[in-house]
Amino acid sequence: MVQLHPGAPFDISPWFDGFLSDPTRALPSLSLRPQPQFSPTGARFTAVVSLVFALCLESHVLAHEDLLARILSLTAQISTNQSNTEAILQRADLYRLHRNFQEAKADYTTAERSGPRSASLFLGQAQLQVDLGEDRAARLLFDQALKLSPTNKTVLLGRGRALARLGESKAAIADYTGSIASPVGVQAEEFLERASLQAAEFGPDEAIRGLDEGLVRLGWVVTLQQAALDYEMKRQKPEQALARLETILTRTNRKETWLVRKGEILLVAGKPSEARETLTFTLQTIEALPPRSRNSPWMMRLRAQVEVLIAGIDVINPVARK
Repeated sequence: MVQLHPGAPFDISPWFDGFLSDPTRALPSLSLRPQPQFSPTGARFTAVVSLVFALCLESHVLAHEDLLARILSLTAQISTNQSNTEAILQRADLYRLHRNFQEAKADYTTAERSGPRSASLFLGQAQLQVDLGEDRAARLLFDQALKLSPTNKTVLLGRGRALARLGESKAAIADYTGSIASPVGVQAEEFLERASLQAAEFGPDEAIRGLDEGLVRLGWVVTLQQAALDYEMKRQKPEQALARLETILTRTNRKETWLVRKGEILLVAGKPSEARETLTFTLQTIEALPPRSRNSPWMMRLRAQVEVLIAGIDVINPVARK
C-alpha cells in the first residue's frame, strides 16, 4: 500500500496503488480530490505528479516487456515438450502477473492434468482466485497448498490475508504469525496488518506486543513505532506514546509534523504548559525553513493548525502562556 504524505493537497493514494500495479487500467480512473482547506498548487504540483507517473509508467512498461519475453521463452520450451509441467506452471504464474487471467487459468488446468498436484500449483491457483476477488475459493486452494507445504511463508501470508478479508480474524492472525516465524523475507507490513487484526480482536495491548516483536525482529522501523504510538493513545497511555515519539524525533530530519503530534499528546496528558512550549518551538522550526518549504501549502496548513492549538491552550489555561 502506497501512503502519500498526510498533508498532500490531493488524496490520490487509493488510485496510486492501482496505478503501480497496472497504470494502463488506472489512468482513466484518476480523479484528484482536493483535501479540505487546500486549493490546487498549480504547475509545480502538476509537474511533480506527471514526473512520478512517467517514471512509474516507464517501469511498468519495462516490467511487462520482461514478462512477455519470459512468456515467449517458456512457450518455445513447451512447444518442444508438451509435458513440461514445470514450464507450464511457470508460464501460468507469468500470465497471472501479466493479468491475462484466462490464459493463466488454462495453464494451471493443463499443469493440474499433466502432472502431480504440487504446493506450487495450488498456490498459483489460489493467487489467481485472489486476483479475481474470489477469497473463499482462494482459501480452499491455500488449504491444499499448506497440506503439502505446512510452513510455506508465501502460502501462510496469502491465506492470512484472504481470511482477514473474509472476517476470520483469529485464523488470520495465526497465519500471519506463522508467516512471521519464517527466518527470511519478513516485512514490516506483515506486523502492521497483524496488529490491526489483533487490535480489533483482542485490543490494543495485543497489537502493541505484536509491533514490539516486529521492532525486535526487524530493528527500528518508523511505521511500526508510529502504529505502536497510535495504539498507546487508544489505550490511554500518553506517557508511553511520548516515549515512542521521542525515538521518532531523534531519527528524523524533518520534525515539524512529529512536534505537532507531541504537542497534542502533551495536551491529552494534561500538560498544557509543556504542550505550548513544544508548539511554540514548532512554529520557530517552521519559520527557520527555507522560503520554498516554509510557504508550501502543506506547511502553511500545519502552521495554522499549530496556531489554533496554541490559541486554544491560552483560552483554556492562561497560565500556560507565561
